Amino acid sequence: MKRQVETFPLWGKLLYSSGVVGYTIADRIWVTFMFYFYLPPAESGMRELIPNVTFWGIFTAVGLVTVFGRIVDSVADPLVASWSDRSKSRLGRRRSLMIFGGLPLMAAAVFLFFPPFSEPGIGNTIFLAVMLGVLLFSFTVYVVPLLALIPELTHSNKERINLVTIQAVLSLLGIIIVMIGGYILWDIIGGMGLSKTTSLQATVVCLGILGLIFCYIAVIPIDEKRYSKSTPTEVGLFESLRLTLRSGAFLSYLFGTITFWFGLNIVSMGAAYYVRVLLNKDEAFASVVFGAVFGVALVFFPIINLAGRYIAKKTIMVISLLIFGLASCALYWLGTDALVIPVAYQPFVIFAILGIPVSALLLIPNAMISDIAEYDSIQTKTNREAMFFGAQGLLQKINLGISALIFAFLLSSYGKDVAQPMGVRLSGPVVAAVCIIGIVMFLLYPEKKIMGALEAKRSAGEKG
Repeated sequence: MKRQVETFPLWGKLLYSSGVVGYTIADRIWVTFMFYFYLPPAESGMRELIPNVTFWGIFTAVGLVTVFGRIVDSVADPLVASWSDRSKSRLGRRRSLMIFGGLPLMAAAVFLFFPPFSEPGIGNTIFLAVMLGVLLFSFTVYVVPLLALIPELTHSNKERINLVTIQAVLSLLGIIIVMIGGYILWDIIGGMGLSKTTSLQATVVCLGILGLIFCYIAVIPIDEKRYSKSTPTEVGLFESLRLTLRSGAFLSYLFGTITFWFGLNIVSMGAAYYVRVLLNKDEAFASVVFGAVFGVALVFFPIINLAGRYIAKKTIMVISLLIFGLASCALYWLGTDALVIPVAYQPFVIFAILGIPVSALLLIPNAMISDIAEYDSIQTKTNREAMFFGAQGLLQKINLGISALIFAFLLSSYGKDVAQPMGVRLSGPVVAAVCIIGIVMFLLYPEKKIMGALEAKRSAGEKG
């Protein structure tokens, strides 16, 4: 007799999706503050904690450390995905890894900001490399199984779009907590008489505790036996990865998505520099301009949700990348009279426009990769959902490492201070150039073929 799968209830979706808030907090903590903490501009009043030198014309200490962390992370992605897909744990093949990964994830995100030495040197460089490696490995252990549950817990396009919309809203909440709330809290704590460095450390501790709570709330409602019909796969690590990377649909989706994240990663790392160096304002002002980004993104979530039901998802991503590229290019002239927008309004207008594609990036990709994973299960008769997220992580983390390396190179080679701001300015056009690649890749994505197969499967299931 075929086992009846229950519909995942709304309260379960909300609690399960709270894990997105937790891991987003961990991710945004280091992406938003790490560069500024270890390599601050001269005007900040903070000490450099890692050598600001360039090796062989392009490599910097902080850039190499970030690439190392991303290599650890990228290697972990397919490994963790295989563990999850093949797991037969009584706690569930996804849930058990989430329980294991949450604590070290948040602990590493906090300890990253407590280097052992107060002066730049090899000691802090090694410390940063180790802590970032632990953080990113733990991130993979938690995130890959959590996301792999999306195609397992949803059984229609509408249900899937609704679930990823919930997760997009909560992802935005996690981003707001760090990239708006973090700057505000940093300013409040600094007003108590503490140094900027100590205030940022205290801020990170508060954010880490909050993120840990969200990470473990997420495991409460997950009962894979009740809400999922997938079974452990017997396909090994390398064979599973080979099958995944052989999919042309997956590769076109993947390279389109990672270019988007490349851009957002650079803009996130550059936020404090845009504010301090190009606009000559205090770091707390970053919370205001990011308020424009996320306010617009929140408004566009229901619009993107509705569009995702009737318009091809790849079309939404192409339009979003075009908008993101144009707005990013405008960052080159931020704070100058070269733009038709008055200087006082420039940050609000540019970052508000960025909010439109950010809403699509937080919502559409998880629905697309879930479609691809389900389509693959039809073609191969295996359940390897986690491997698609793992393979995505493998290349995405390398991509994000490259973006950090390039950003560090721009700062070190062309300037990161008010007197020499060209490195900060160039980050915008670099993002715009990469967005063009993403547009081309999404245009190659065979969405009509995939959705046709999924609809046929669901129709057959309803008749059966």
